[in-house]
Amino acid sequence: MRTRLLWGALATAMALTAGCGGSADSAMLDAIDARQVLMSEPMAAAGPAQTADGADVRTDAADHGATWLDLGEQLAQNTGEKPPGADGKAPYVPRAERRGPAYPNDFWPSFGRDGKEFVWMLWDDAKATATNPFSLVCLGLAGATGIALSGENGNDQVERHFDKHAGINDFWDTVGDAGGNPGLHFAVAGTMYFTGMIRGDTKTYEVSKTLLSALALNGMATLALKAAAHTESPNGEEAGWPSGHTSSTFCMATVLYEAYGPWMGIPAFAFASFVGYERVDARNHDFSDVISGALIGIAIGHAVARNHEMKIFGMDVIPYADPYRGGMGLALSKQW
Repeated sequence: MRTRLLWGALATAMALTAGCGGSADSAMLDAIDARQVLMSEPMAAAGPAQTADGADVRTDAADHGATWLDLGEQLAQNTGEKPPGADGKAPYVPRAERRGPAYPNDFWPSFGRDGKEFVWMLWDDAKATATNPFSLVCLGLAGATGIALSGENGNDQVERHFDKHAGINDFWDTVGDAGGNPGLHFAVAGTMYFTGMIRGDTKTYEVSKTLLSALALNGMATLALKAAAHTESPNGEEAGWPSGHTSSTFCMATVLYEAYGPWMGIPAFAFASFVGYERVDARNHDFSDVISGALIGIAIGHAVARNHEMKIFGMDVIPYADPYRGGMGLALSKQW
């Protein structure tokens, strides 16, 4: 009975506070103080009781126990706290402000959220590529070298060289053709994505999303340039410039270098160079197709990787060293 009186006192206090012009914060504090009083009071064991005529009824303690979770949810709404077990998910954090899945340890909602955000991520990365100075230089060089190497001193001379000298065998041609296939690169990025999501590996998860976005942008850019240039490959196939195998492999190598450093980036660039060599050796592409493809892949991979780096309040997190005091750490950087 005393518990119900306290409930009534709590409701009356909150109503009086609101009616007298008191702020919502003071009402919330009164509610929290009342909760502390209730929590400090020993609770009677809940169970059935009997009236004078022998009918079973529930005790006040049982009613108290049944409404305890309701009180917790109401207080959580008033204070902004998340009531435990309300929906089983962590609060959603916008893509630009989070590291890791949208809903940690909740696969399908996180997967669905990534699907909804993918187009906007591509658009954001496309804008980053169009405004990155290094990437713009690489893209300009890709077009310039494609024109400069298309004549006698470029593609024709390289073709005569490969006609006179024995190339790599069929096995390595197959390795270069399969290893440089953009479909394989998407499969690798997808495997990294699901692995990072399932294992809770934030690094792998973030790198996989960077790869998926960079590869998608690179693929769209390469196909658009192929359609616009409409050149012919040495093997007679249409849409030779630029090389899709080369651009995709160099794009992936650039992202891996930006994410993991030289220990993974250097082998990735070495393999990308081999793919470019194989494309010319097998006469699938001209020399200019490969050089331009490599520059396009580097440009897009670099811009997207930099755009996906961790940011705080829109500022980049960069290493910091003080040569005078000998201190090292992290600093925030913003360019205008």
